[in-house]
Amino acid sequence: MSSTDDQWTVEQRVLQYLSRYGISPGSAVLIALSGGPDSLCLLCVLHGLRERHPLRLSAAYLDHGIRTVLEREGELEFVQRTCSAMGIDLTWERMPQGLLEKRSAGTGRSLEEVARQVRYAFLREAAARKACDYIALGHTADDQIETVVMRFFQGVGLGGLPGIPPARKDLLRPLIDCTRAEILDYLSGHGLAYITDSTNRDKRYLRNAVRSELLPVVERIFPGFRGSVLSLSKKLADLRNYVDSESRRRLRWKRVGEGYSIPGRHFLAAPGLLRLVSVTRLLNTLAADSTRVPYRFLSQIQEDDILLSRRVVLSGYGIRLYWRAEQLILAADVVGHTEKGYFIEEIDAGRVFVPEAGLFFELGSLVRDTDRFVFRSSRTGDSINLQGGSKTVKKLFARWRVARSESWKIPIVESTAGIIAVLGGLFGYRDSFQSGLPDEQGKALKRMVHRYDVEVE
Repeated sequence: MSSTDDQWTVEQRVLQYLSRYGISPGSAVLIALSGGPDSLCLLCVLHGLRERHPLRLSAAYLDHGIRTVLEREGELEFVQRTCSAMGIDLTWERMPQGLLEKRSAGTGRSLEEVARQVRYAFLREAAARKACDYIALGHTADDQIETVVMRFFQGVGLGGLPGIPPARKDLLRPLIDCTRAEILDYLSGHGLAYITDSTNRDKRYLRNAVRSELLPVVERIFPGFRGSVLSLSKKLADLRNYVDSESRRRLRWKRVGEGYSIPGRHFLAAPGLLRLVSVTRLLNTLAADSTRVPYRFLSQIQEDDILLSRRVVLSGYGIRLYWRAEQLILAADVVGHTEKGYFIEEIDAGRVFVPEAGLFFELGSLVRDTDRFVFRSSRTGDSINLQGGSKTVKKLFARWRVARSESWKIPIVESTAGIIAVLGGLFGYRDSFQSGLPDEQGKALKRMVHRYDVEVE
């Protein structure tokens, strides 16, 4: 196949994708741009289709602060120059050098996972600021294959094995049916240069190791495995969608207080797999990380004997499933919330994201009289001096009727003078400021913290 044919194939597949998922001409689309071949191809293709399928395009670039300063500066300059040449508005941010590594070490999560969470948070915030209808990501068929293989060996369930969704809510992946080879041919045919990220060669990152070491071995033994994996992904996606639809139809949980309830007889009447899917779907709404809850823990709800013999069926990993009369109640486990939290020092200049809490902080703009301040989650024993005297944060939360699942998210601002602010207004509660704190400082503190909705894939 010639380069010209490859170019046509990429553009035609993107057109078909836009039609398949109902992306109307004139829609506002934010392109996640890194300067690498995939995202650059996406930018150029969508821009090149402006007469056949015009979209209002903008782009967003995030420097994770992981690589050398020289490489990072060169990449940003390239991205800025590319967008400027096409007349595309660019939003960009720089993470402080080493901040993600520090957060990865502090949370026990991989650097890949932390970087991905921060990137999605940044994209969501940028899209909201630009009033975009969609966020377009440069995932390819090769990314899909690598994801399915990784998840297979990681032992994920039916929800994860289908791999990367081609589209989900406002997230688009127009290149998901294009191979990496086709994309490189497209760029070569158009004489387009791109940036190669040095971290893509670092085999400490799981995806890089799978790409460079595992897949060549698999391809040598099973030459046609790539097509087979993509076919399996689509079949499993159909199966997952069917099972999810059935679980929603047969198991209808009702919101009660800080959790959910369902008649026990309805839960027992459903097959074990549907029970498992229905509970897993609700975990993230209870501030429990579904990716961290082991299958062996949740799989107990598939056994009738366990469900009927225990008053508390499950307890741990941030959730609690228990009987209340004839109802099964799924709620956040108060013990689990002690493990959640964040701690952000003023030395973290610029913008800092906390995706788990749906917050980002814009540091450096506070007019302060103190030597040091931090934003953090609440702790046992926290108190703040108000006009009427000292009051514990726990009592404040009780008076505001703060849900336990949200209490850890509310920012506590602490300085050398103690707690100076409790910013509950972000979550629909109230704000409390230390007695004597100037109004200007209180307003500045509120301006530094923003809330957004983020879904990480």
